[in-house]
Amino acid sequence: MKRTLLLATLSLLFISFSSQAQLPGVSAVKKTLPKVTFGVKLGANFNELHTTNTAAIQQAYKPGIVGGLFLSVRKGKFGGRLEGLLNSSNYTYTYNAAQNGTYKNLYLEIPLLFEYRIVDRLWAQAGPQFSDILSVSANPNPRPSVDPKTYFKSEFSGVIGLEAKLPVHLMLGVRYILGVTNVNNEALTQVSGSWKNRTIQAYVGFRFF
Repeated sequence: MKRTLLLATLSLLFISFSSQAQLPGVSAVKKTLPKVTFGVKLGANFNELHTTNTAAIQQAYKPGIVGGLFLSVRKGKFGGRLEGLLNSSNYTYTYNAAQNGTYKNLYLEIPLLFEYRIVDRLWAQAGPQFSDILSVSANPNPRPSVDPKTYFKSEFSGVIGLEAKLPVHLMLGVRYILGVTNVNNEALTQVSGSWKNRTIQAYVGFRFF
């Protein structure tokens, strides 16, 4: 008798849960979960090393490459974006009165951005970015006994941008990145004046889901 009552109770509970799963309110809860997106991006990087000592560093935007991975979490009109990027940047410096030299830098960039949907498929982005120097090639090296990587410091920047979400999992975006850290390690470069990065980026991305 007890076994029959138990089976009947379990059957009623199963039927009750099954009927609740069909209720509009239950399915609505599932629809309100944040949308998670993971993907890759690749683009062009135009970088200038802005300085107060224009006799030492040439003021011009030089082309490079940026690419990496991103993870977005979006819900309604709001979202967040975390990225891990590799960024190649080029600079021209004055080696002597008759010759210029070049720095070729490779950065690891980690932007953490707030996102807001302006209109359907178009998002505004803003937030901080941390950049770390992975390698520096100086040709010629102003001080051959010194590793040129140590000429530059890690930095923090501010990022603003726009991104368009396109069909077939594609996206297009542009950004302006304003460095706030003086990256000139004057003790090693022996060059006075602050160095701050200014960067324009344009990229295409692909969303896996």
